[in-house]
Formats: sequence, structure tokens, C-alpha cells
Amino acid sequence: MPRISVICPTWNRGPAITATLESVRAQTMTDWELFVMSDASDDGTDEVVAELAARDPRITLRRTRRFGFQAGPTNIALKEVSGEIVAYLDHDDVWDPHHLALLTEVFDQGADFAATRARKVDAAGTLLSVADPLTMCWHPELQLMNPLFENSCAAHRTELAEQAGGWRESRVGLEDWDLWLRLTDLGARCTTLLDCTVSMLHDLGTRQHSLPCDHDHEIARFPDARSARAAYRALTHPRHHRAGTEAARADLLDWYGSLAASGELALPRGWQGGRAELDRAVHRHVDNVEPAWNNLIIEPKDGYVALAMVLGTMTPEHAARYSEFFRSRMHHQMGFFTEVLGEASVVRAAGSVTR
Repeated sequence: MPRISVICPTWNRGPAITATLESVRAQTMTDWELFVMSDASDDGTDEVVAELAARDPRITLRRTRRFGFQAGPTNIALKEVSGEIVAYLDHDDVWDPHHLALLTEVFDQGADFAATRARKVDAAGTLLSVADPLTMCWHPELQLMNPLFENSCAAHRTELAEQAGGWRESRVGLEDWDLWLRLTDLGARCTTLLDCTVSMLHDLGTRQHSLPCDHDHEIARFPDARSARAAYRALTHPRHHRAGTEAARADLLDWYGSLAASGELALPRGWQGGRAELDRAVHRHVDNVEPAWNNLIIEPKDGYVALAMVLGTMTPEHAARYSEFFRSRMHHQMGFFTEVLGEASVVRAAGSVTR
């Protein structure tokens, strides 16, 4: 029985999938099995995988009906795997040779769920970016509010997937964020590593860049679209950019600081500098990333028009939890919204609106 089962769902990747599969074959930790789940590919992908499988018995090709998303084929694979640990690999990503060895180390130390860091590359292999170290800090609250790591970075004990109900099968939202949150809700805790072991292809044509989103986080409510458009213009006006950025900075410093002070914040393996470096990492993150609420939409609702932020959640329950936490915890940003939009329109905790 192999130690680790690797699941790689694919659709019409063609010969390019060879680099992905060869990165598994090149692992220094060799006790693995690989299930390549073809989502009814019709471009020769299956033939490429079958040729590799004929040379390496650790590779199994399974062809499924067409789902159109990764969760369906992945759930089928989960019923067949025999390893005590499951690792995931997207068909256009590549692992460094020591990826599985590093994950095995933390599972040997008792981890339920683990993730390494990723770099983004273009089709030519040129480095575009490396995951922010701050995003490798872990706590249940951080998992609730952020997608954190991608499929190809993560692994978990096999039985946890069944306990969580498997991958949610839907075209809407981020299925990895959804599963990681459900693992967390079961009581699983994630161990992260600063080691960068995954090269992720940054391709604007992939599903992650055209993801349907059905849920949102309401910032404010208005009686008509005209009022909502005026609020949108006010909130996104350049004169408010600095104040909004500083509000986000203050909230993150308070949030991460309180988690660190409680002793419950899990810093990634390899982190150096303790709390002082955590504060510096928050400052760097805020300086380099636009506030999440910059992703705004004007959305007609039942009896009002909302100014809202698009969420990549798969369920309305997750979206509601996100909103309740934001409204009750992000005091500086809530104050910023109130200052710009007015007390009467900003949506408060528990969905109430101060009138």
C-alpha cells in the first residue's frame, strides 16, 4: 500500500501534461500512487497519460463522464485511493522533487492537513511571483476568510475527505477553499511550510480566472441604483484610497496580533523573526495587495440595491459566515465605510442596518 495517493484531474491538457506527471515521477519520496482523472478529454490527453502509465505502474488513468469541474473526477478518485495521505496536483502545475518528502515529514509529526508555498510562472517558465509568507500563516479564522493555498500545494489524511463529505460538486466558487474550511470545521489543523515546492502556471484562460461567483458580501444598502452608483464612485475615488488602505492595515495588524497573542496562530515552518516579522509581513502585504473590498459590484436585491464585494465562496452559508466575521471584526474598515458612505447605509453585524 503506497504512503501517498496523488490525484490529478485533467481535461484536454494534451502533451503538456507530461511535465506535470514527470514531476511526480521525479519525487525523492517514491512511495506514491497517482490517479490521473480524465474529465472526458477528447484531444489525445488520455493517450499521453496511458503511455506513461504503461512505463510506470504507479500511474493509473481513469476516464470519467464530462463534469466540467475538478470536484467530480476527484471524488471518484477518492473512492479508489489506498494511501493514508492524499495530495492534489492540477494538470498544469509542476512539483519540485522534494515536495512529497517535505509533506511526509510533517505528517510523520502528526499533521492532519498540510501545505507548502507556490510560485507562479508563465508558459515559458518565467517566474512571476512567489506566495506571500503571510498567506502561509494559519488559523481557523484565516481559513474562513481567505482561500489560502491552492490544490497543488495541499495534502491531508485520506479519511478526512470522507468525513467532510468529499469535494463539493459545483461550477460556482472555489472548491478548494470550501473543502479546506470543512476540514477545519471538523477540527483538522493545518501545518504549513515556507518551502516553495510548486510551480503554478499563470494562465488567464484557466477556470480560476473565469470563475462563476454567486455570492457576495454586502457593504451597504440603498433604496435605488442611482444612490448605489454614487456610493460606488465615492468609495472607489482616489482621494479615499489611502484612508481605505490604512483601515485595512490597522485591521490586519489587530487581527494577526490578537491571534499571535492568543498562542493559536500557526506560523509556517521556517518562519523567522517571531511577532516582529509578523507585523512587518502585514505591512508588506497591505502595501502590495489592493483591499479585498475594491472588488465591488452593484447588485439589485429584494427591496433595495446593495453595494457588495464578490466572494468566491461555494455556499451561501460560507458567505454569511464571512460577512458576519468581517462586520464584527474589521472595525477600522467598517469605520471607513461609515465615514465615506454614511451611518444609515452601512450593513452591520448580524445583517442589521443602522437607521
